[in-house]
Amino acid sequence: MDLKKMWNNSEWLPFLTIFMLSLLFRIYAANTSLAQIYPDEIFQTIEPAHKLVFGRGITYWEFKYGARSWFFPGILAGAYKILDIIGVEDPLSINIGIKIFLSIFSSLAVSVIYLLFRKHGFPKKEAFLFTLPLAASYLASYISVRTLTESASLPFMVFAVYFASNYIENERIRELVFAFVAAGIAFMIRFQTAAFSFGLAVALFLTAKKRFQSSLIFGFGFLGMVALQGLLDIFTWGSFFKSFITYFDYNVLRGVANKHGISPWYYYLSDIVKTFHPVTWISAVLMMIIGVVNFKKNRQLILFFFPFLLFFIVHSAIGHKEPRFVFACYFAVFVLSAEFFANLVQKYGKNRKNAVMFLSIFLLFSLDAFPHIKYARLWNHSATSVDNFYGYDRGVEKIFGGVLETEAELGRIADLKRAYLFGIPQIWTGGYAYFHKNAPILFNSNPEDVRKMMRRAVESRQSGTYCAFKNGIEIPYEYRGNLEKIRDNGDFTIYKIRVDN
Repeated sequence: MDLKKMWNNSEWLPFLTIFMLSLLFRIYAANTSLAQIYPDEIFQTIEPAHKLVFGRGITYWEFKYGARSWFFPGILAGAYKILDIIGVEDPLSINIGIKIFLSIFSSLAVSVIYLLFRKHGFPKKEAFLFTLPLAASYLASYISVRTLTESASLPFMVFAVYFASNYIENERIRELVFAFVAAGIAFMIRFQTAAFSFGLAVALFLTAKKRFQSSLIFGFGFLGMVALQGLLDIFTWGSFFKSFITYFDYNVLRGVANKHGISPWYYYLSDIVKTFHPVTWISAVLMMIIGVVNFKKNRQLILFFFPFLLFFIVHSAIGHKEPRFVFACYFAVFVLSAEFFANLVQKYGKNRKNAVMFLSIFLLFSLDAFPHIKYARLWNHSATSVDNFYGYDRGVEKIFGGVLETEAELGRIADLKRAYLFGIPQIWTGGYAYFHKNAPILFNSNPEDVRKMMRRAVESRQSGTYCAFKNGIEIPYEYRGNLEKIRDNGDFTIYKIRVDN
């Protein structure tokens, strides 16, 4: 088998190589970066999906009043069902399996970037080597395994751009159909991606030969996908487009989202500057400028960055801001930075082989090894920060570690019939998804409420009752005669309530 000949004659070998490397990094992230960065990562995605399959889960108002689509939880429910069928029962393993499932799509998106680089005119070697930093990117891998709609919609945004790029190259209508289907799926996962899809329609108008026809076909096709979401709402919520209308009314018309904080328009620009290495964000900006200046020669580049740019602008205009809302733009920054350096090699690399190797390694450093990356403290860790949350848990400790692992430990106890997790508000737990046991579990962080719950639990003398206390809380000492210590995992101590006193 002549691997060199295969490499030169096929796009599939570099495509699959990048996919496998991306997946390996994301599998590692799925097993190590467990804690959520926001409650939505649990209670708007995997918790309703878990309840759908296993009948156990905590339901927050969005899934009581129809403010969320069932599309994404429905997909996750299918993944839960498959994992259950093949015999994955451990609470932690089943949720790591969900993260790996999402990683397949994000890894495909990275591989698609290689194909886009090829469409942008780069030779195979340069396209391959400058896509590798995206595959190994620390932040991209971390984002990919978050069970957030922001993360899950990103691959489909990339797929939409890829199919649109195919269309302006060969003008086959089927590519345009694939593009609006991918954009529609992104919308059904996260409604805010409509801004991206509008940007893609405008980009098609600017770059396609048949500009009016292209934009109209994509636009009406996308509206058809929006209508499909409306039909799904009829079956799940009882009325057409119920989820979007309720969501829009709550967050925009009534402005409830702004109660969680309003940031200035430049918040995301500032966040990107603080999060990324200067080399990364400066090169990304330069690449966009190059694309605009040489508009006619860079149709493919315009088609890529303009939809993400409009998505970024729309989110910058909205009062309530969080970094996760523009995760898709983070990925676009990576891509544009990589493209800038690939262009640099193409134009000025005298010894191209050495230049490619040097710059790709340098790019890998700037994307991944920069010591001030915002999410570095969460990598290889299971701690969640509530710094950006302004709910009823204000005033409690802002960093929680080991919560999901402790829930999984409780769920593994064979004779457990009732569980308590004390020292953390319910909204910052893993719900039933990480407990994954057919038994009730209660959460509380208020000391007086904890004492009352402990008193009732001790007086009930129900066998199989276990409680986990966040280390540092003195309440277990008050009930030491009624508790049998099971284990201390460093963050929480698990006790069994004695019934033989």
